[in-house]
Amino acid sequence: MSYGLSATNNGGSVVISSDYKILVFSERGSFQIVSRYSDGEGYGSVTFIKPINTLEAPQIFVRCVSASHPALSFYTRVLGSPGNWTGFSVVSSALGGGALQNFNLEYVSCKYSDKKSIDPYGLEIYDRQEGIVYTSSDRVVRYSKFTKRWSYVPPQIAYGRVAVFNSNLAIDNDDFISISSIDRGNAWFMGSADYAGLRIREGGAPTIKILINLNRPDIGLYQGTAGAAFSIPVCKFPISRYYN
Repeated sequence: MSYGLSATNNGGSVVISSDYKILVFSERGSFQIVSRYSDGEGYGSVTFIKPINTLEAPQIFVRCVSASHPALSFYTRVLGSPGNWTGFSVVSSALGGGALQNFNLEYVSCKYSDKKSIDPYGLEIYDRQEGIVYTSSDRVVRYSKFTKRWSYVPPQIAYGRVAVFNSNLAIDNDDFISISSIDRGNAWFMGSADYAGLRIREGGAPTIKILINLNRPDIGLYQGTAGAAFSIPVCKFPISRYYN
């Protein structure tokens, strides 16, 4: 940057800058995923307490609090439109047991800073277009870890053409997984898949796996160039700091 402010952490990474937008806490809450039939899909949805008015879609993080099944997979849709994001919905599947789906989850929604400070004093940073980039009343999202590399599990006959990408990342019970990182329409599948879902629970424990319904049998594992890979962030949101 040729002018402005930049703050780095102990690892040398920029965490606050007048050149880059900053992801901050918006709200937290809880919701349920339930099904009408034991062999059918489940549904869950959230309407935000206050719509998010950024052009960029919010980032949604969830953790499973209690579960009726040992495994939970779903795809997510953020609801609303640029400038008026109103909530999100999920469509789920569950493995293990013939009971109706009944999952209780906690969510945290995050957005890019866009409001003036609510405090009587502090700091405000604006970009060159005079948009707010950061205020000291914001609660900045602190990333705990990221998925860095995926192992490919080829489709099994028992599951049709469903392939699995395993993150192999250890997830704690208090970790929140970004579910808005993946949805049915991600272009990185390069036309080889009809849709994709995210598995956040398996064997009664949290996990991160991507399930893909393939439309051709010859797909392989593509990690990206120069060691890059599709990355899903994981965060901790202690209620002592991130609360409504």
